[in-house]
Amino acid sequence: MHFGVATADHQCEAYDGNDDIRDLWERSRGLTERGNATDFWNRYREDIDLAKGLGCTIFRLSLSWARLEPEPGRWSDEGFAHYRELLEYLRAAGMQAVVTLHHNTWPLHVQAAGDGAGLLDTGFPDLMAGYAQQVAHRLGDLIDYYVTLNEPNQLVYGFIKGFWMRAYPMPPGQPPDTIPEAQMDAVLRLIPNLLLAHARSRAAIRAIVPNAKVGANPLVLGLPGWLQKLVDRGATHAKSPEQLRKHASRIVQASIVENGRVDCSVAQVAITHERMEQVLFSEPYFATHAAALHPKSAELPASLANWKATIGVLKSSEASESVGARFPDATVLYFADLTAGLAALRAGSIALLYSDEALVAPYANGELAIARLPGYARHYAVAVPPGHHALLDAIDRAIERLRSQHPEMPHAHGRATVHHIGRTALVAPPDPQRAIGASVVQIRKRGKMRIGIHPGVPGLCEADGKGGYRGLEIDLAHAIAREVLQSDTPRIEFVALGQSERISATRSWLQIFDKWRRTLAMFGTLIGTNWWNLAMLGALPEFLCPRECVGTLDFVGLDYYWGVPSIRPGELQRLGAAAECRYAQAPVWPGELERILRQAHEQFPDKPIVVIENGCVTSADGFSRAAYLAAHVAEVDRAIAAGVPVEAYLCWSITSNREWGLPFDDNSDFGLYHIDLDNDPALKRTPTEASARYAEIIAKHRTTE
Repeated sequence: MHFGVATADHQCEAYDGNDDIRDLWERSRGLTERGNATDFWNRYREDIDLAKGLGCTIFRLSLSWARLEPEPGRWSDEGFAHYRELLEYLRAAGMQAVVTLHHNTWPLHVQAAGDGAGLLDTGFPDLMAGYAQQVAHRLGDLIDYYVTLNEPNQLVYGFIKGFWMRAYPMPPGQPPDTIPEAQMDAVLRLIPNLLLAHARSRAAIRAIVPNAKVGANPLVLGLPGWLQKLVDRGATHAKSPEQLRKHASRIVQASIVENGRVDCSVAQVAITHERMEQVLFSEPYFATHAAALHPKSAELPASLANWKATIGVLKSSEASESVGARFPDATVLYFADLTAGLAALRAGSIALLYSDEALVAPYANGELAIARLPGYARHYAVAVPPGHHALLDAIDRAIERLRSQHPEMPHAHGRATVHHIGRTALVAPPDPQRAIGASVVQIRKRGKMRIGIHPGVPGLCEADGKGGYRGLEIDLAHAIAREVLQSDTPRIEFVALGQSERISATRSWLQIFDKWRRTLAMFGTLIGTNWWNLAMLGALPEFLCPRECVGTLDFVGLDYYWGVPSIRPGELQRLGAAAECRYAQAPVWPGELERILRQAHEQFPDKPIVVIENGCVTSADGFSRAAYLAAHVAEVDRAIAAGVPVEAYLCWSITSNREWGLPFDDNSDFGLYHIDLDNDPALKRTPTEASARYAEIIAKHRTTE
């Protein structure tokens, strides 16, 4: 068996000024742009040498379609020459090449095709085949395995958005008012188009290189076997597109509109992963930092990590989530409110009050000073119940308009200022009320908005001395009400919320069903199936898989990262964390990989199998990256011992990389070699425990083969 590593064009190659769709997506949504990334474009020799040093004999990379075809029909000789040099260096290093043609990104001119239909355009399969033909003609003598489409089953999330998701996870997205049936209609156009693109690309490649090995790598989630069979049965027994469109509402919208105490909460609520499980967040309207309020007469030590002091923090505040990591040796006192904390600080019973800068800065005066602490900024956003996307879109519009009056407001931070890249909805909304959204319709019938606030923070929300409130959040509340109620003088009921009520007040008793509603949405519809392999087997109806696509693979490729061994409440929802790129919270189940490999062999008994991707962030579910790799390679060994023909195992990834617009931290770093992407201009590759463990694993296999 070959062992290898991987890179990807957009995630690793330095930006050259020529946008692909991901560049536009990240820029328009305020996500982390790739910049120089790992500079693999210029430093590929260094990374190939690192892989060789680990003992790897196979290496995966992806080609940038946008670089190779900068304009429709104009092919870049310089771009192809670069990839030829790279592949020749790889061959000289004694490694086979796995080359991905379409790695979750594509040129803007491809997206513009068909009046902005992009991947949904009837001409897309032939555009993809033309690109594949050029690659095979110019580089085919140096490619051992072709991956046409990276994780094709994940591309559907650029067209359909779960009711619990704050935004489309992938480009191109859809307009804000796209109703469930229209979203599913896009998916039903996408799936056969992707299958046709693969099949025609394979045909184009094999016309030039007859013995080429061509496949794809669907992402396989680890589900209990009986559940996966049940989910797949829903796809294989689908009788018509109309039947599947009826399932769309399970995914896109909450079945019942929740009535919490408030319609939304504008109350200094910071976006956190834990809260994203409970509510949807708007774009941010305020950014703050961790800070310490302390007596001016007492300077803070240079190192807080070893400070054996007594400090204070507010209960249920964002600061309380990180106090243990920031002050591991301190004694921590928790206070119910800011007033109690300030009293303790002035009395000298605590050395500092740790909180968000926005909350404590107004109290820095002649006696007290404030120190901003290092770390990522906290972003305040408006919270609404899951499924209330129409209300959320109205809130986003209000925030965008308010920015002209408040230039200090931050820009997008994970939701889309530009919600979609491409054409409008594919089918017209049958009912205008549905396009508006049930939550907005309900508020308009009531005639006023109930908005939760948290008074007592100067500049954000405080009493105005006249029986009302003032501050940025109050201005925002009025802007939201004007947008939702379509009135210049909207009626607003302000509801003062305590620190611990700011999230819960938006929800109703229906939240107890959240886990099951998400389970039904994720695994009770076509979206949760392994539809790619089902298509290759000929098990899907023809309206999903044209017959010319059946069996068009020369090897079985798969990606496996996460899984759950049971359907206990909450377990399946943890798989949703991975779908929303919260990898550090995703569930790890090594044992499922052996079953998946066995099943793949049973389904395709005459095909070799390649684990295209498997890897872990810094840690997840109690596994370090090193332990994760050891556990999963052991499962591959068991499968091989049982007769499964696994030809190669590739770890994602050789180095840290720019993981699809995420901030660079332990949640997005899959690298065997660490690169401090944000702070090290030299982009130094540093070995990790995982790189040492992987080298040991490879060496052990070499001695036993």
